[in-house]
Amino acid sequence: MPRLIATFLLLLTVSPALANDPYCERPWFIRNLIFDRAGYCFSSALGQSVFDNSDCTGTDVALSDRDSQAVAQIRELEAWMGCKMDTGVRRLETLPELQDLRRFAVLPVPIDEGSYGCIGYLGPDLPLYTAPGAITGPVMGTIRVGSSILFEYMPERGWDFVTAYADGWKGPPSASGWLDMRFGEPECQDYAG
Repeated sequence: MPRLIATFLLLLTVSPALANDPYCERPWFIRNLIFDRAGYCFSSALGQSVFDNSDCTGTDVALSDRDSQAVAQIRELEAWMGCKMDTGVRRLETLPELQDLRRFAVLPVPIDEGSYGCIGYLGPDLPLYTAPGAITGPVMGTIRVGSSILFEYMPERGWDFVTAYADGWKGPPSASGWLDMRFGEPECQDYAG
């Protein structure tokens, strides 16, 4: 019996599903997606697996002022959360959820504290966009009456990156994107968080 327990514990320590904290995967993914878009060539197994290096140009890449600031904020968050990603693994446990972020022109900066939710949205349809201020760009999704809205990213120039759930908090998200908040919060039955 002790040998069986020891074998089980050994398997747990090498299991890729347990290699990284899922809460650390989101900031790591967003930060590195910013670098990937700038042409960064990843040397780690995880970076190569997630971002593939097919269009990379080098390791000395230039970021916009906005993206440099976002990377700095994300690194602060990762340090505050105590994130220590094992980049020797080849997958992220939460990658299927994170892949949706690739659709957006401007990537949001996650927050650990201060996230909150709108329960039972009461207003008219709200369009979600690809970037703050991109009201002439494509609509990436729509928040409809009755939806719950999750706010878990830093606001930017009066816009919030949000995730909407059509059936309360059940099931997968129904929409995500940048919401124009310059005229106030959405009207909801209740707020949580």
